[in-house]
Amino acid sequence: MARRDKFIKKIAAFTVASLTCGPAFASSFFGEVPTGYSDNRFQIDGATSFLSINILALGDRDPTICASCYSSYTDNYTVNLFNQTGSLLKSVNETNYFYYNMYNSSKGIGAGPVWVTVPAGATTVEIVSRLSIAGLLGVDGNSLSLGDLNIFADGSIAAATPLPPAWTMMLMGLAGFGFIVLSQRSKQHSIVGMTGA
Repeated sequence: MARRDKFIKKIAAFTVASLTCGPAFASSFFGEVPTGYSDNRFQIDGATSFLSINILALGDRDPTICASCYSSYTDNYTVNLFNQTGSLLKSVNETNYFYYNMYNSSKGIGAGPVWVTVPAGATTVEIVSRLSIAGLLGVDGNSLSLGDLNIFADGSIAAATPLPPAWTMMLMGLAGFGFIVLSQRSKQHSIVGMTGA
């Protein structure tokens, strides 16, 4: 019985530890950013010397707008690079836009991937996005409300695990572990009470 309890405690400790760890690193990240303001953080390793960042909105042109009216997306975003202590090492502002009507299209300067040189010692990348989309429809036929965020690195990058949810999950794991221990103790006490009577 004592061996099984130790084994259960080890499993619970491993589960709690794994809940607090971030996701696995890879050399690319594909995700989405909503329209309006969003703040996204990523972890990078020490081998990363550059990032390629692209925010774009892919959708069908809304057929209800006039032929000469533009379907467009614009994203003004800021890339901040921090070291392990949270000090800002570098900040880059970019504008990415594309617009088109039935007759022509245009890409703005910076449209497409933007290359950012990563300073030595950077461990965190913050991408503050301000995405605006007009006249584009998603696959569901409704106005497009999300843009694609594509990041490539010559090192490794991973979406940073937000601290509050990680702590919440850890506390939930500890509470579950405590519940298991208390229920086992109450079972043992009830068995002892029955045999002692």
